[in-house]
Amino acid sequence: MPTQTPQAATPRTRQRLTEDATPNQSLPIGYDIGNGASKLYCGLGMVLQESYVLYLPEPATFANQGYVEYLEGDRADLIGKQWIGGLNAYYSSPSGIYRVTDSTDGKVDLSLQLLLSSLTSINVRGDWELSVVASVHDGKVFGRAIAQALTGTHKVRLMGHESTITIRVEKVLEEGAGAAYAMRAEYDLTSALLFDIGNGTTICSSFNNLQITSRDYAPTAGVERLIDAIATSDTVRAYLKRPADLHLIRSGIEKGDFVYGTQHPDWNFKEAYVKALPEWFAQGLKPFVKAAETRVPAATAIIAVGGGACLPGIGSLLAKKNIAVPTQPRWQNAKGLYEIALRLTSRV
Repeated sequence: MPTQTPQAATPRTRQRLTEDATPNQSLPIGYDIGNGASKLYCGLGMVLQESYVLYLPEPATFANQGYVEYLEGDRADLIGKQWIGGLNAYYSSPSGIYRVTDSTDGKVDLSLQLLLSSLTSINVRGDWELSVVASVHDGKVFGRAIAQALTGTHKVRLMGHESTITIRVEKVLEEGAGAAYAMRAEYDLTSALLFDIGNGTTICSSFNNLQITSRDYAPTAGVERLIDAIATSDTVRAYLKRPADLHLIRSGIEKGDFVYGTQHPDWNFKEAYVKALPEWFAQGLKPFVKAAETRVPAATAIIAVGGGACLPGIGSLLAKKNIAVPTQPRWQNAKGLYEIALRLTSRV
């Protein structure tokens, strides 16, 4: 029997998307491949989707958001495969999804799948050429592999509609470079410190204007560690009688109500969050602040971006360190990557 996808979810977006996209044109894209969520930023809209992929054994009879069939193209390993990207992957099989955080190569392995799934939210149909500027937490190690994973011509079926997507990767930059570019008019970056608090990693970068002068990151100091601490806390385990589902903890934090899923309306995990947040902050971010303390006295700006800068209550902890949080901190990197892609493609 053909596989069917259950309850549909729409990727979280910050901008109304067009009803349909016009084919046969070049589309500059900023693509921030996050451990927790991928962010696609372009002239047609902004798409944020969870970094989840679920491979299906056969084509689905009903195509929900994020559903892709790879028909033919330069990614021979994907020919004949079909998958769901984003939240609908989790709804279809919570225990069967692949997450970017499951592997050190997760961003490489799932980068194209997540990008194509994102395109289902902007109704791309027909032939398209994408000019992509992407970012990764360690460009020297993963930059070339990311470019190779994305580059090429891919004939796909996006939610039942055939499209030929040709991707040209203009650049793969270090995470944070896009954010600095996006905020160049808002902050004095003459001697700036940028903390990128992501789901999997926390990165501290020093900037002399748009030039990165130093960089340090911890691959296990991101928000995922906070989520795991809450999920396995005594308070949560005492109520659920087992560790919590990581996605449901993350969802409750992002909504700000700390409600766990849909079946526990009279209980929330706020107590566990309030206890875990300062402990995670002390273990994860404070060491970076200390390591950068020789640069702090001359810093013209100290800024925090990324999903971690949106955490409830973290603003006051950051303020104590004189760290500013811009508007829409989660989008700053993708926005800057898009602006760079726009500048590069305008030269062609």
